[in-house]
Amino acid sequence: MPIVAPKVVKEILKTMNETRNREQLAVLRADDERYGAMIANNLAVLDQLLDGDLVYTHSSAIVDTKRQYLDSLRDGRVKYVAADRRDAVVAVYGTIALMHGQTVMQAVIDGTTKQLNNLFQAVWIQREGNWRLLAWASTVIPATR
Repeated sequence: MPIVAPKVVKEILKTMNETRNREQLAVLRADDERYGAMIANNLAVLDQLLDGDLVYTHSSAIVDTKRQYLDSLRDGRVKYVAADRRDAVVAVYGTIALMHGQTVMQAVIDGTTKQLNNLFQAVWIQREGNWRLLAWASTVIPATR
C-alpha cells in the first residue's frame, strides 16, 4: 500500500473542502433564485429549478408534484408576496444536497393572505450540472414557541 505524504493529504482535504463549500454556495444561490422566481411568479425559472420528480409537501400537509405546484401558481390559487429564508444549513453528498432552516413567507392562498413561519427540509439534486429542488417539506412553527 502506497504511503501518502501528510502535505499531499492536507492538499487533498483542502481541495475537497473548497469543492464542498463551492457546491453549498451553489445550492444556496439556486434556492435564492427559486424564492425570487416564486415571488415574481416566474414559472419558466421555476420550471428549470424544480426537478421533474419533485415532491413538495406544504405545511398544510398537502403534497404536490411539480406539475401541481406550478399549476397552483399559474392559475393564481397561490401567490407568494414575500419570503425570507433563515438559518439555512446545507450539506452536500456528491450530487445530493440536504438543506434545512426556517422560512418566513407571506402568501395569498385561495384568496386569503397568510403569514407563514415554518421550519423546512429540502433535498436538492444535481442534474446536468444544475441544482434542482427534488423534495421539500415544511412544518409550522407554533406561535408559542
